[in-house]
Amino acid sequence: MQLLALPETGLFLAFTTPDQFSLTAGQGELRDYQFDKRVMHHLFCAACGIQSFARGTAPDGKEMVAINVRCLDGVDLATLTLTPIDGRSR
Repeated sequence: MQLLALPETGLFLAFTTPDQFSLTAGQGELRDYQFDKRVMHHLFCAACGIQSFARGTAPDGKEMVAINVRCLDGVDLATLTLTPIDGRSR
């Protein structure tokens, strides 16, 4: 699985399909943010502001979910291989 690191936002993202994702709590506390082409719904907690995941369309047109790995229990970030993304040069 490819993990993308976005240092500007502190996100470490893992991607999956919607059928492999399940939100177990907090749906009522989520707020939606969209920008640019509005193909992604960046969902964040209204209480603390953390962006836990996003739902949207991948470049190939398939639905996907991008999960902020920092929000997953039991994941040691030091053991992961990350692909850095530089937003300025894209």
